[in-house]
Amino acid sequence: MNQKHECFPSALEAFFLIVFLLGIEMLLNMVVHDSMAWTGIGMDEVDGVIMVLSNAVLFTAVLQYKRMSYGELFHSSAGTSFAHLLLLLVPVILLVPGLELSLNFLGGLLEEWQPVPAGQQRIFDEMMANGVHSFIVACLVAPVLEEMLFRGVVLRSFLQQYSRWLAILGSACLFGLAHMNIYQFLCASVLGVVCAWLYEKTRSLWPGIVLHASSNGVAIYAYRWATLRGVSTTWQPSATLCVAALISTSLGIYLLRRMLVSQNATAL
Repeated sequence: MNQKHECFPSALEAFFLIVFLLGIEMLLNMVVHDSMAWTGIGMDEVDGVIMVLSNAVLFTAVLQYKRMSYGELFHSSAGTSFAHLLLLLVPVILLVPGLELSLNFLGGLLEEWQPVPAGQQRIFDEMMANGVHSFIVACLVAPVLEEMLFRGVVLRSFLQQYSRWLAILGSACLFGLAHMNIYQFLCASVLGVVCAWLYEKTRSLWPGIVLHASSNGVAIYAYRWATLRGVSTTWQPSATLCVAALISTSLGIYLLRRMLVSQNATAL
């Protein structure tokens, strides 16, 4: 398919795309809330469905406008084979322990400076504590849809218009901003930088989706582990865990660098 409007969206257009998406989600939430009395369906039961429907509306319009297929959205690099992409997922997963400890540290510093309000903490608790439903939304639905938008559409366009690191940082900040609270903004922006770097190197959404899903999965597990033991969710990891995470992440970075250099040499 011959793509059009490769420089859509710009930074301002991307901001309004996010506002549009949040508006659709808010509208659907209002419909569900107003129909709860006669349907018996709770908000926590359909938040994943609302996310999918809202994104479906947005992606249908954007992909039609850009004349892009879903296959091109997910993987636009002709130089990366499927087998090589699968191998890349191994070092990507190895990055997760160090990344999560870093996010936990940054989140702890932020909460020391600005404690989480009770209302916001209640929202976080509901997001994390809803069992299988939380896992499906956080580890399957959200990573796929968010990577499609922020890396597949926004970053892809930014790389055509801005310098490499301005595109990466700009798309990551928009990703953080879309979470609409300062606590998730910081950690989501850091995660967004890593996912954006992976996309820029591979031109595929799959490494970022796997990293995003793994990061969310570890966060849910750590939250439930801390809650069951009655300890703070901003727990302090042991020295052994820190060393293990450092080794895992260092190995992941080393393997990624080697494999990406090998990929570039093969492409040449």
